[in-house]
Amino acid sequence: MRACSCVGGQRLPFLLAGWAIACQQPSAPSEVACAQAEERLGRRVCVHDIPDTTTWTLIGFPTAAVDQTRATTYMIPARDDARLPTVFVDASAFDMPEQSLHFRFLTESFPEFEALEYEQYLALTQQRSMREWFAGNLTEYLREAEEPVFGFTVWDPGIDPAETIACDEFKTLHGIMKARVRIGPVMAVAANQLQKDTLAACDVPSYDPSTALDYEAYTKAAGCGTVRRYTLAELAVAERFVEFGWQDILVVDEAPLDVQTIVAGIVTGTRQGELSHLNVRSANRGTPNCYVKNAYDLLTRWDGQLVRLECKAATATIVPISPEQAETCWAGIVPDPVDVVTPELDWTDLVGLVELPTQTAAERAQGVSRFGSKGTNLATLYQRIDPKLQLAGFLIPVHYYARFMADNVWSVDLGTGLETLTFTATIDRYLEDPVFLTDGSLRRERLLALQAAMQAAPCDETLIGGLEARLLSTFGSPEVMVRFRSSSNAEDALTFNGAGLYDSTSVCMADDADADALGPSQCDPTQSNERGICRGLTRVWASLWNMRAFEERAWFGIDHGSTAMGILVDTRSAGELANIVAFSGNPLLNGDERYLVNAQVGELDVVSALAGVWPEKELLTVTDGMVVLIERERGSTELPGGEWVLSDAQLRALGRELANIVEVFPIDASVSPTDHVLLDTEWKVRPDGSLVVKQVRPFLQ
Repeated sequence: MRACSCVGGQRLPFLLAGWAIACQQPSAPSEVACAQAEERLGRRVCVHDIPDTTTWTLIGFPTAAVDQTRATTYMIPARDDARLPTVFVDASAFDMPEQSLHFRFLTESFPEFEALEYEQYLALTQQRSMREWFAGNLTEYLREAEEPVFGFTVWDPGIDPAETIACDEFKTLHGIMKARVRIGPVMAVAANQLQKDTLAACDVPSYDPSTALDYEAYTKAAGCGTVRRYTLAELAVAERFVEFGWQDILVVDEAPLDVQTIVAGIVTGTRQGELSHLNVRSANRGTPNCYVKNAYDLLTRWDGQLVRLECKAATATIVPISPEQAETCWAGIVPDPVDVVTPELDWTDLVGLVELPTQTAAERAQGVSRFGSKGTNLATLYQRIDPKLQLAGFLIPVHYYARFMADNVWSVDLGTGLETLTFTATIDRYLEDPVFLTDGSLRRERLLALQAAMQAAPCDETLIGGLEARLLSTFGSPEVMVRFRSSSNAEDALTFNGAGLYDSTSVCMADDADADALGPSQCDPTQSNERGICRGLTRVWASLWNMRAFEERAWFGIDHGSTAMGILVDTRSAGELANIVAFSGNPLLNGDERYLVNAQVGELDVVSALAGVWPEKELLTVTDGMVVLIERERGSTELPGGEWVLSDAQLRALGRELANIVEVFPIDASVSPTDHVLLDTEWKVRPDGSLVVKQVRPFLQ
């Protein structure tokens, strides 16, 4: 870790990742960045100061608010080595972006930021330990009987006092703004309650625009959903645990910077910036979004109610609706339904990855119906590539999931008192219940209860015996840790990717043979809990009913009753040197045929990493099956600057093997001539440095 100075006089630690420049640089770049970008792009994208009203009129975005005229966004270096100096974005140079004007400005205007990902951008502008710039809106506010004021916000999460903007930072930022915005008085505007408390005790000129209006519409539209009320802190937790979705309307006491989850509408108790992430995202979705003063308290009576919200020009209306009305409302916004392969529930044999018939499209479709997509895809791949790239493994058919669901019963209250139902009958009743289908909170509660019951239920002893014999014959010892990986018929398909929806887990056969149910695991003493076979089966089966999986399937119109869960069993790699996700093209840029590689050191996850932890990133140019150019875009946050997870030799080997996979892996789904199909693959580097591929799925770009 190194420390760098910031504009507020504090010392801000940051990781020496490949995308963060070290502190040796004496100061932020000289103020030629905007001119260089204009010369490169043929249009102005930013200015370094606003000396006159002509400049302001040219770069400001006309706002719809009655007390505002124009707005734009700014960035001011938070430390000496920031890669851009102070900039004010020319909002007129960009169409309304889907995520953030700042994000689009950075990635489109400067080559060094082309590979920047949205989560990284958020950390670089909002996370104290990683902050490279202070960022926010600059807005011209109209005041009765007074000249307009230029108010600047500073974005931070708004839920942690340790992360919020401090008084000395406000003072420094105000000084910079005052020197650069020379067309009127400049004042700080609190972006959240924590900032408001700071400014109340801070000697910095400030302006509170909430005193001017009681209501403001940002996206004039209507939507239907169940009202969910949250404080700003509660909202962050609720989004992390998927407590709301596209059938919910959020009411939040303070305006969040962003809500990435699709929702039916949002009402905030404080005003939003014209170019805030939330405002921009809602506008792109066409979902109602408005400010109502004291909304959190004012709308208490609607909490948990199914309603139709309409944000109009002068007022918002909320009226109760029936589940049937809600279903009609939602039918007009969801995508066309996606069909999945019908599960074949009669097949009972366990089948090895290299034994499954995969020669024809019909055989591969039959594999999906019996074993799910993930297992069938891997079997299809393994039968066409070098065995040195393969893991030993076999497939458990969906039959055993269906039988488990039909054989096990539990006591459950579905609204009319306790009943004894099988798990299958429970799902059927859930899917017939309009309240379950329209009330996200109730749905989450019932799915969690079902999952808990499934994980506590017994497994068929005949199946356990068969699995023990197959594990021994495949892996050679009961003390070899293996992975039970989800393989449903509703994932890893061209029309429904489903990445990250279901769960996989490690299994140790030896844990079932010891004298107790206490840990640690016999296969891995670092695992404090035992990991028996039944535990593994029920955890993977239960994940078919994860809330995030249910919501995603519902959005895509998939019939939940037609889904089933198979299991792919393969080796759990121990002591691996790296995890890799590699695409046979660049999914972030249409038409870019360079292979995209993300790699992380050791066993750290590439996709579901902790906040502030990112993998390294490379782009590989591949010609005639060989890597001819390696472009290193970013290093791993878990390695010192200048060090890489993958060597050039490993990247060349990876690119060569992936090019071969592109040639041999069949794509059965029909696509239009304008569609581009990539392969999304997952790899590991074993302790001896060799590569192994553990997953492949088609990706429709």
